[in-house]
Amino acid sequence: MIRFFRKIRRNILTKNSATAPAGRATKYLKYAIGEIFLVVIGILIALQINNWNEAIKSSSTEVYVLTEVLSNLNEDALILKEIIEQRQKAKTSVVAMLKYLQKEEINKDSLEKDVVNFLTFERYFPINNAYEILKANGLQLSNNLLTTKISRYYDYEQKKMNRSIMDVEKAILGILENNAGIIRFFESVNLNKTVSIRSYNDKNLKNELYREMVGFKDNNGGTLAKLIVFFDLNKALRNEIEIELRKIKK
Repeated sequence: MIRFFRKIRRNILTKNSATAPAGRATKYLKYAIGEIFLVVIGILIALQINNWNEAIKSSSTEVYVLTEVLSNLNEDALILKEIIEQRQKAKTSVVAMLKYLQKEEINKDSLEKDVVNFLTFERYFPINNAYEILKANGLQLSNNLLTTKISRYYDYEQKKMNRSIMDVEKAILGILENNAGIIRFFESVNLNKTVSIRSYNDKNLKNELYREMVGFKDNNGGTLAKLIVFFDLNKALRNEIEIELRKIKK
C-alpha cells in the first residue's frame, strides 16, 4: 500500500517537473513530508500487527495455563472428597465408641470396625504442576484478582490444609507406635483395613481407648471442618476459572 502511494506521488512530481524552481521546491518538500508520514504510518501499522500477534499469543498461553490449573483443581477435588469421606467415617466411629465403651459388654465386630475407621489416615499429595507453570511465566494473567486467588490457594490454603491432614496422621501413628498403649491389646493390625482385638471387653482396654477417643475427637473434627471449607474454596476457584476461560475464548 505504501508503494502504491509513493508511485502516485512520483507521477505527480514528474508531471510538475517543468514548473518554476520555487514550485519544484514546494513539490519536493511535500514529497518529503509525505515520505515521513508514510514511514510513521508504516511503523504504527507494524506495531499494531505485532500487538495483535502478541495478544493472540498471550491469550493462547493464558487459555492453556488456566485449563491446566482447572484440571489440577478437579483432580485435587477428587482427592479431597475421599479424605473428607474418611474423616467423616472416623468422626462417626469416634462418637459411637465414646458411647458404647462405657458399657459393660460391647460387640467385637462393631469395635474392630470402628477402631479401623479411627486408625485410618490419609496422605494428601497436592497437585500443583500447572501452578508451577504459571509461576514460571511470572504469574501473568489478564485477570489480576484471579491470579491472586490462585496464588493464595496454592501458596497458603493448600499448604495449611496439608499440615492439618498430617497432624491427624501423626496422632494416629503415635498411637500405633506406642507399644505400651492400646496397641498391646491388638492381635494383629492390617493398616487402614482390619484389626483383631483380643479381650475386647477388657476394662483397661476400654478405659484407655476411651481416653484416646476424647483426645482424638477434636483433632479429627477440626481437620474435617477445615477440609470442608477448603473443598468449597476449591469449587469456587474452579467456577471462577471456568467463567474466565469462557470470557477469553469469546
